[in-house]
Amino acid sequence: MSDLQTLVNAIPDAQDGNIITSNYHNTVKAALQAMASQLEAAAPGSQTVNLTVQPNFAAISGATAWTVALGVATSAAGSNGFIPLNLPDGATINQMVAIGAQTSPAAKGFASLLVMPLGGTAGTTLILIDLSTGGNPFTLTGSPSVPGLTASALKDMETVQNSLFKYAIQSEVLGAGVTINAFQVGYTTAG
Repeated sequence: MSDLQTLVNAIPDAQDGNIITSNYHNTVKAALQAMASQLEAAAPGSQTVNLTVQPNFAAISGATAWTVALGVATSAAGSNGFIPLNLPDGATINQMVAIGAQTSPAAKGFASLLVMPLGGTAGTTLILIDLSTGGNPFTLTGSPSVPGLTASALKDMETVQNSLFKYAIQSEVLGAGVTINAFQVGYTTAG
């Protein structure tokens, strides 16, 4: 900070009738460069974020809706719904966590993070979590994995591109007895 103060102090005071010289210009430039350098050093780098998502499922046409009350979704037989996600452009999706409970072993189902083209409804499952492996309660974690994609193609899909894609969580359960309390989507912002 003292170096910056020294540079600011070196800027000559302007006086009426005096001509602005290269010395004045160069000392202002040096002070501005020092300020910019300090601001760059203070700028935050990449940041890991866990976005908590309420399970407020929108019904999928022709499917049984989830029952949603006070931030908790409960399945009936054939429950299927989705939650739109608003993720920051350029972020890298790292994982998804499903938090809830399974009280019936017959309640086979999944939760998935979908990546869908803006102009379409068919999406690619980026993260798949098998809810039938959960207990009462459960915290299940899934990571990006798309069979058949190369490592570079998977990396592209993990990167949020809001100009090309929309993002959602879908959850479908064949039987009653699954409760979802929350989802967490973990992502890293660009530095």
